[in-house]
Parts: sequence; structure tokens; C-alpha cells
Amino acid sequence: MAPRLEFWQKATLLLCLYGFFKEMKPSEPFLTPYLKAPPKNFTDKQLENEVYPVWTYSYLVALFLVFLFTDVLRYKPVIVVEGLAYLTTRVLLIWATSVRAMQFMQFAYGVATGAEVAYYSYIYAVVEAEHYLRVTGFTRAAVLAGRMMSGVVGQLLISLSVTDYLTLNYISMTSVCIALVITFILPSASGNVFGIVKPGENQSEVQVYGATNHSDDSSIATENAANCFLKCFSSWKLSLRLMWRDFKECYSKNELLKWSLWWAFGTCGEFMVENYVQNLWDDIYSARKHKKIYNGGVTALSNVFGASVALLLGYLKVNWSVFGELVLGVVSVADAFFLYISAHTSSIWLAYLMYILFRMAYTFLVTIASFQIAKNVGMDRYALVFGCNMFVALLLQTILTVIVVDERGLSLDIITQFVVYGSFFFILGAVFLGKAMYTMTRIGWRTCWNQRYVTDDRQELIEQSHGNDGDTESNTDHHGVSTDPGHESQNAVV
Repeated sequence: MAPRLEFWQKATLLLCLYGFFKEMKPSEPFLTPYLKAPPKNFTDKQLENEVYPVWTYSYLVALFLVFLFTDVLRYKPVIVVEGLAYLTTRVLLIWATSVRAMQFMQFAYGVATGAEVAYYSYIYAVVEAEHYLRVTGFTRAAVLAGRMMSGVVGQLLISLSVTDYLTLNYISMTSVCIALVITFILPSASGNVFGIVKPGENQSEVQVYGATNHSDDSSIATENAANCFLKCFSSWKLSLRLMWRDFKECYSKNELLKWSLWWAFGTCGEFMVENYVQNLWDDIYSARKHKKIYNGGVTALSNVFGASVALLLGYLKVNWSVFGELVLGVVSVADAFFLYISAHTSSIWLAYLMYILFRMAYTFLVTIASFQIAKNVGMDRYALVFGCNMFVALLLQTILTVIVVDERGLSLDIITQFVVYGSFFFILGAVFLGKAMYTMTRIGWRTCWNQRYVTDDRQELIEQSHGNDGDTESNTDHHGVSTDPGHESQNAVV
């Protein structure tokens, strides 16, 4: 007889299945060719300047609301909303034909992606802290596996002429329906991710006392309902106060602020590239003129190589607290050149290669950033920092979309857009390179080189840093290098 799954194992398994099926959409790599082909027949201008920008705006608003209410609603209802929004997106893609309907489709997709915060946060509310690292890997691997499988399946079906783009959308809708069913059987969460109330701490703030000795049942029912509302309101207020307290405490750390800034700006740029790269490919190698395109295969390869990079990072012993800024700068500048080449090439194969390299570089940096953030705040506050960083990224993306893409802004063509995105990463990289040069010159290049690997003995760098900066913190120096041998971990958050 098979052993019975523990509660945390059941919750993790169901959440991973949900993550896999919600991402297993073989039509996704072929969205732009599908919308530009009959019977949709949308133009480049309609898609680039009227339809696709809606996702950015709705994502920003949805993330803000989800961030406020996910903890109060205990995650599961928000995950259900995510599943419903994904299904709405599929239904509109299959049966709707107007620009207005496609804008609503992008709105629904923005709600779904905004609600994704609950997917990544839910598991921390239903499992013990000792399982955090393991379940984090499982949930992210499930999403990655779904995306990789969707690329492989979609590419095979199209390349072998087994089906068309419309049928791929039916397959995607079936997968999303399975994901939606799974959301209803997820165990309910009772934990708190964004703020933890310790025993005896602020307990009076969440207690609501009702009157007793009522003779009228309706009065009792009314008062119970009022008390329930007040409890929810008090819980929401307490959650906000705890979140604000944790927010100030987390972002007062220079090390966390550095990695969060890159995370927000880098993710903003990556979102812009992901949102419009299919339009660039179609401009270089139009699906209307060529029967076979390879977007699905490229998507699958980019996920495989990205996952490989993320896994290999766990074996590197580099002291990212010392060399992090330098690596962020160099790789961001490399990303800029990948995008410049993509914008100016007439070869679809070179454009595909540049995209894969861009995705690998971004995954490399965002994995390091995620690890450094988690190391500085712990898993109980990771959801808070993740949400804040994502909100800043979307705010930046909204500004960039309004200026560069939207028909009310500059409404640039797709080639010029990618030149702008390349310039965005170049400036980002130059800023971090400049900061790295300044920091390493002040500390001493030889000292930094001697501290290139993670070791327990860092006193030389600590003393040098303290001598230059006058930083008197007992556990961490100004550059985030800990004096506590047990402070660091070599496990990357992937």
C-alpha cells in the first residue's frame, strides 16, 4: 500500500500540477502570427500600439490589488481568479474578432499574471519553513516545465503540419481548464506570508468583541455579521501595518536595495522584450510569407538553457556581495548588444540566437538577485519584497509603454522599439559598472580579488570597508559582506 501523502506534500503536488497546466499553452509562442493570420487579420499597428499595451496597464493595477488583498483572502481565492482569468483569455482568443475584444483579452491576461503572486506565495502559507527551499524549487520547476513543454509541443505540431494555430489555442484552453479545476481542490491556506504576528504581539489589534445576551436571533445574526466584517477589516489593517513595518526594515539594507533596483529595472526591460519579440520576429520573417516558423522551438530552448544556467549557479562559489555590481553591469551591457543586433539583423536565425542569449543572461542575473534578496530578508519576507519589486518593475514598464509603444505616445515601429530597449539595458549596465568601479577602487582591487570566493575568513575586507566607510554594524558591512560565518547559503533561489 502506497504511503499517504503529508499535507504539505499534497499541497505542493497540486500547486505544481496547477503551475504546469496553466503554463502548458502551445499556442503562446505563436500568438502574433495567429492574430495576424485569417480570420483575425489584425495589423501590426493594432497589435503593437492598441492591443498589447493593455496587458501592461491591467497587470499593474491587478498586482496592486492582489498585493493588498491576497494575504487577507488567504491565497486560494486569488489563485482561482488567476485560473478564471486565464480561461477568459483563451475563450476570447478563440472566438473574439474585434480590437476591443482583444484589448479585453489582454486585460484578462493582465489580471491572471498579476494574480500569479498568489501562486508563488501560497506555498509558504501551507508548509513549514524547513520545506521552503525545496517547495520553491518544485513550484518554479513546474512553471518552467510547462513553458518548455508548450514550446516543444507547439513547434512539433506546426513543423510537422499536424495542426494549425487555432487548434493550438484549443489545446491551450483545455490545459487551462484542467488548471482551473485543480484550483478548486487546493487545500485552504491559514498561514500569513506578508507579515507574521508573533505570540502575544498585537493580538489586541485583531480581537473584536461582540455584545452578548441577545434575545432576538436576527439581532444576533446582524451583530455576528458586523463582527465578522470588523474582524476582516482589522486583519486587513494589521496586515498593512505589518507589511509597512517589514517594508521599512527590509529596504533600509543597502545590499537588498542594490539587488532590488536591478531586479525591478531588469524585469521591466525583460517584460518589454518578451511582450514584443514576436512582433520583431514577424517583421524579420513574416508568418504570412513563410509556412514554417520556429518560435516554439526557440521558446523551449531559451527555457532549457535558462534553467541550466540557474542550476549551475548553485555550484558557483563567487562572493556576489563583492562582485555582484560588476557582474550586473557587464551582463546588462551584453544584453544591450544582444538587443541591438536583434533590431538590425535581417536573419531570423541570428535574431533567435540573440533572444536565447538574452534570456540566458537575464535568467543568470535574476537568479543571483533572487538568491541575494532571499538571503537578506528570509523566506517569510520574500513575498513582500517580490511584490514590491514587481510593482516597481510594472510601474517602470507602464511609463516606458506609454512613451515608446502606446498610440498616445511616440508609437515607435518595432525596430526602433528594440533599439530603445537595448539602450535601456546599456544605461542600466553602465550605472552598475560605474558603481562597481567606484566601490572596488575604494576597497582595493587586490582586496576584492582575494575575496572573490565565498569563505569564512573575510576579516580583511571587513576591516578595509569599515576603515573607509566608518560603518559600525555588527553583523554586516556596508557592502553586504557578513562577519557571521553562518550568514550565507550556497543554495540559489531558482
